Amino acid sequence: MAAAVVMTPPPSPPIHSLSNTTTNPHYHHLLTLITHCTAMPQLKQIHANALRTLSPDHPSTLFLHSRLVHFSASTDLDYASRLLHHIDNPNSFIWNTVIRAHAWNPHRKIEAFRLYRKMLMDGRVKQDKHTFPLVLKALAYLSWLSEGMQVHAHVVKLGYASDVYINNSLVHFYVSCGRVYVGRKVFDEMPERSLVSWNVMIDGYVEVGEFETALWLFVELQEKELFAPDGFTMQTVVCACGGMSALSLGMWAHAYVLRKCVVGVVGDALLKNSLLDMYCKCGSLEMACQVFDSMQRRDVATWNSMIMGFAMHGKVEKALEAFETMREDEEIAPNSITFVSVLSACNHGGLVEEGRLYFDLMVSKYKIEPQLEHYGCMVDLLARAGLIDDALNLVADMHVKPDVVIWRSLWMLVASKM
Repeated sequence: MAAAVVMTPPPSPPIHSLSNTTTNPHYHHLLTLITHCTAMPQLKQIHANALRTLSPDHPSTLFLHSRLVHFSASTDLDYASRLLHHIDNPNSFIWNTVIRAHAWNPHRKIEAFRLYRKMLMDGRVKQDKHTFPLVLKALAYLSWLSEGMQVHAHVVKLGYASDVYINNSLVHFYVSCGRVYVGRKVFDEMPERSLVSWNVMIDGYVEVGEFETALWLFVELQEKELFAPDGFTMQTVVCACGGMSALSLGMWAHAYVLRKCVVGVVGDALLKNSLLDMYCKCGSLEMACQVFDSMQRRDVATWNSMIMGFAMHGKVEKALEAFETMREDEEIAPNSITFVSVLSACNHGGLVEEGRLYFDLMVSKYKIEPQLEHYGCMVDLLARAGLIDDALNLVADMHVKPDVVIWRSLWMLVASKM
């Protein structure tokens, strides 16, 4: 066990003898221990020793505390937070370290914003250019528009309105909150842009379904010749082509990737997944299969796109064969989207018993809770087969409220029986 490797620092000298910690061997010994620390029990021992032996007012002690916070922020967030609040004069690095750890944790986003507010109320340390991107990342995830606008005002007040990294975060924040036009205003007013700026803005238009605008912005990027598109740029462009069902444009984007992008981009799994999805949406199942066959590494999104592609084009048997092949790979587990694709295939083929089998498999083996999309596929499948009692019983047992699609399927079934 890691905790069994008990450190043996030298006997703790009296605190008054460590006034010059920058040259004191004990201080440097503690820093070395932190550098080689591998577990929280070890870190707590170092922290306890530091509290006993180092003067809290010395600047070097603050640096040692920053190293303690840095380690604990990636290991024990609660401990890092307690450390922050027990340091007499935490600097911006320490605040940012703890805020960053919360902002990147999917379950602690709210706490990241609360820490930012505490930093404001504390008043002793000013927020810097590293603080705002972290807070805006958390708020973008939460879609807290009002709070983000307050942060934006604070950015302007402190004179960071021209910082490219903060502006990129602002564009991403507004786009994530559904305010793509506000994001575009920030983008247009940026005195300096990076490739990330263009990528975030193009992706923002794709997210809200403004595919043509996204492609025009990509054309503008090409005309300016400021930056070479990377894998994320091309992935977004391919998604826009798929959204427009523009096969010729999608093939051009594919050719562009093969012709101008580096090897790492060409082989990028996310980009290939986007190409696969685009070809399926544009009706070119043959090209989708070529992309699929060329992929050395496939993830669940790859299989989902291929299964849905077969289902959309009426290739029901191939869709179910692909699903069974996917199940043979022990490293990939089907998810909720996989079963939407599988049940859609059963619906297209009118395979009632197979649909029931896969629905039960989803719940019993893979422990996936059915959503409206799954129920919608099953109700429509049963309705098309004329099984009115089975369809009504399924709706009655649903744990979610039926939507208009499910009611329409039932109404059409009842109407056909009248």
